[in-house]
Amino acid sequence: MDHRNLDKAMEIFACLITGETVGRENHRDLYEAYSSQAEVYDILDAVLKKSNLRLYEYHNTLYVTAGDENRVFGYTNDELKKAIGLRLNRELFLAYLIIYDVMTLFYETTSGEAALTYVKTDMVIESTTALLSGVMARLETIVQNDIEENSFRTLALLWDELPLMAENDDISTLKAARGSKTGFVKLVFNFLITQALFVESAGKYYITDRMRALVENYFDSCKGRLYEVIEQSRRGNMENIERKRQGDVKEPVQDRNSKTEEDEENAAY
Repeated sequence: MDHRNLDKAMEIFACLITGETVGRENHRDLYEAYSSQAEVYDILDAVLKKSNLRLYEYHNTLYVTAGDENRVFGYTNDELKKAIGLRLNRELFLAYLIIYDVMTLFYETTSGEAALTYVKTDMVIESTTALLSGVMARLETIVQNDIEENSFRTLALLWDELPLMAENDDISTLKAARGSKTGFVKLVFNFLITQALFVESAGKYYITDRMRALVENYFDSCKGRLYEVIEQSRRGNMENIERKRQGDVKEPVQDRNSKTEEDEENAAY
């Protein structure tokens, strides 16, 4: 092993795990070493696998994300709640749902360019409302077991009970908070900004190259059950829209159960 290649590989690793990117525009020498030196590539690949990190590349730039159950470089649920500004597990899972929904708004598929240039809070509120309405209207055909059914009932109820804005809120100065749909979505957006996945300008939220890299190179293999539910709900909503055009369908009645007690919150998940 050439020690110079080892040094280069470890330097790349050090940059990536501290949130820096390595590419033609940033740390060009390291990126060239990764691209042209097979031993640098192999050493970095081995170190990342041992660290349970995934490497992905987008537009000549390298990024990493934590692998499954990575307790060193990833987040626990409690850490995520604190980072986003949440208190309850059901709030965290609602945040997961919103993040997945945002990804699918930008990318209908991961094989092409993003479908949208930006999103705004009202767009995501409308999409999340439609998503959960679609799930509840088709609950019996979408869920696979009682746990899923109870979880989606809880999420739908939580979202349904949040007002669009809290009392006395001014839309021009509205802050991120747990007490309204708009504030909740802003909490999620702020978290995505801290992770360098979003940038905001004049109330419009744009995805970064880091987010594009994550979605286009990583998301397909890790979509999971939540993505399946989102897609089933969307397909059902589109079918309803088409049938409404033909005048042969009534509005579905949403099903809601009573609210889960807060002291049972963690047990529910």
